[in-house]
Amino acid sequence: KKEWIIGIWKTDAVMATDSNFSKYRFDFQKDGNIVRSLNDSAKADTSHYEWSKNNELVWKERTGDSIGKIYLVTKLTQDTLQVQAADSSTVLFTKLK
Repeated sequence: KKEWIIGIWKTDAVMATDSNFSKYRFDFQKDGNIVRSLNDSAKADTSHYEWSKNNELVWKERTGDSIGKIYLVTKLTQDTLQVQAADSSTVLFTKLK
């Protein structure tokens, strides 16, 4: 059910590379864009996702990027998204709407 990824998600995960990671909202859109905003801030940035042939989630900084960070989707329901990176770290997202 890949379409379940569409919507606004949040996470409580902490990333060493981004101290604000748990404060972001991630809006996965039908067209493959991910709009990331800090809570309800008007300032946002956009990245891109696509599904690989192996049903992995490929997260790209820019639409035209030939490679992106590959995540194994370990759980996708209507309100939960859990992904696992190549280093075995996992991130659990919860759908807001």
